[in-house]
Amino acid sequence: MTTDPIGLMKSSFAEEVNRGIADIGVDVRFNWLQVSPSPRERDLFGLPVGFKLAKKLSMAPEDAARAVSERIDRSKIAYSDDIIVEDGYINLKVDRVRLFRDILKLAGEEMLGRGETKHETIMVEHTSVNPVHPLHVGSGRNAVIGDSFARILKFLGWNVRRHYLVNDCNLQVAILAAGRSLIKDLSPTGKVDHWYGLVYAMANAVLEIRKLREESSEEYIEEEIRDWEDTIERIRKVAPEIAKGITELSEEKVMDLLKRYQKGEEDVKILFREVAGSVLRGFTETLSRMGITYDQFDWESELIWESWVNKALSKLEESGYLGREGNAIYVDLRRALKEREDIRNIFGLSYDDVIRLEREGKLDEVVPSKFYLTRSDGTWLYTGTDVAYSLYKTEMGVSRCYNVIATEQTLEQKEVRASLSLMGYDPDFLVHLAYEMVNLIGIKMSGRRAKYITLDDLLNEAKEKVKEILKERDLTSNDLIEEISEKVAIGALKYALISVSPTKVVQFRWERVLDLEANSGPFVQYSYTRAYSILQKAGSIPRDFDVSLLNSEIEMALVYKLGEFPEKVYSAYALLRPDLISQYANDLASLFNRFYESHPVLSAPNGYRDARLGLVLGVKGVLGLALDLIGIPRLEKM
Repeated sequence: MTTDPIGLMKSSFAEEVNRGIADIGVDVRFNWLQVSPSPRERDLFGLPVGFKLAKKLSMAPEDAARAVSERIDRSKIAYSDDIIVEDGYINLKVDRVRLFRDILKLAGEEMLGRGETKHETIMVEHTSVNPVHPLHVGSGRNAVIGDSFARILKFLGWNVRRHYLVNDCNLQVAILAAGRSLIKDLSPTGKVDHWYGLVYAMANAVLEIRKLREESSEEYIEEEIRDWEDTIERIRKVAPEIAKGITELSEEKVMDLLKRYQKGEEDVKILFREVAGSVLRGFTETLSRMGITYDQFDWESELIWESWVNKALSKLEESGYLGREGNAIYVDLRRALKEREDIRNIFGLSYDDVIRLEREGKLDEVVPSKFYLTRSDGTWLYTGTDVAYSLYKTEMGVSRCYNVIATEQTLEQKEVRASLSLMGYDPDFLVHLAYEMVNLIGIKMSGRRAKYITLDDLLNEAKEKVKEILKERDLTSNDLIEEISEKVAIGALKYALISVSPTKVVQFRWERVLDLEANSGPFVQYSYTRAYSILQKAGSIPRDFDVSLLNSEIEMALVYKLGEFPEKVYSAYALLRPDLISQYANDLASLFNRFYESHPVLSAPNGYRDARLGLVLGVKGVLGLALDLIGIPRLEKM
């Protein structure tokens, strides 16, 4: 049995219409996604066949549609009741009872939309934040989007691996390690990633002040120095032992540590692994609280030590597109763009575009001529290890990898894909799931200055705000407040970070995040709880009921809304839009609450009571699945 009754109806309808068109001898095809519900009749679904064929057949749209309809075998269309030609459309009237029965059965069993098991593994790499300070709300959005997308893939039947790249070989970690080396006798206090965030900020402040004083005494430089001195003063107030211990640091020391770590010198490995590993433990503690876990942590340093970077260089050397400037190594993208169509396709350029942009002196503005993999001193840039990591991924037995990375890295992701193509691999193996920043109204963040709102802060603040709301509204008993407020806080924060399209900026406002009336995590959670409560009070749920009694406008709308769920899940996957699931959950919850307010369930006459309980069971099942897909906890009491 299909897990998508409406999808089966649409696809079989489109297929039969296409067969009828082919019988006439016209080269026109319709996709099942083009089948749309009629705006005037609930059980009617149509295709604008006549308008597409009229010119080709030299007929009026109505006559063209009728000519096709006469060739349709209605018995081959799932849930069909009748074929109606009207205004150039071929409309399918569905057998509502059969369709509703299957939708509600699948919804109640939480099978609606589930994909068949696919013998294929997909990797989702997400979060991958530099381990130098606590996770803030921006990196939290990455984690929430990546986790939700992995859940969607798994629901659709793929075997999914969630990976985190630990970026431990970059300049930021070297700065943190250098700062830590000056206070190695101190033990971290409080949450470990928060403590190391202060060490990182202090080291940055000392480095920047030294650098600025060596550069110039201009007035604007003095202002920058004062800003960094303010950072030191803030750290001194909260962690005087860190401020006291980190007073002198040089860029030379930082770069020396980075070189030695990339070479794998044992004493430096111990230092870097301590700082990066400690911050990573803090990350996993926060993310585990949010229900976000990983199958594997891949260390950037091991890509270097285990020769993945050298393997990538060898393959790029063989391609003929590797260049050198002293110790700096780069990919020659300018020549690749001119000579290879596959590289031009990655950047969305034609050969004529390349020549025109070069003639106008603008090509470098679109695609830098050189994609540098190392610095001039030979140390690896993150771009180089990204290329090596992509090569590593291709040999892990996964068929595709989604990289959840900020929109600002769009060009770099194309450069990595181009490098992969030059090494002889399919660039479409890598898919960039881009996301925009989170704007906390009235707050400017800087990790280098320890000025940020951490995910821990947001979760704790949300939890306290939820407690206040629950107490004010007397929504739950005191003994459950702690547990429920934690789950509602998680739901509120995750919904806020995922409910906006990834390519749009999130404007973060508490009044929206914690709204119990609409479009928030708590609102959807509360609607699920309401459905669960109705079913609990009913005592028993009927296995069979008369579906035809669900005939009011809102009841029919609610069943059809349930039936949309499989298509929404598929669209969320195909369009890289997990937010479509949150939007759907909000719409379903709103419709269900309208039904609840206007249609008694437990006190309804017997036949209606059973039918409505079946409907509520379906709502509970699909709302629960939607919550699962966006990683929001289900609540049985609230």
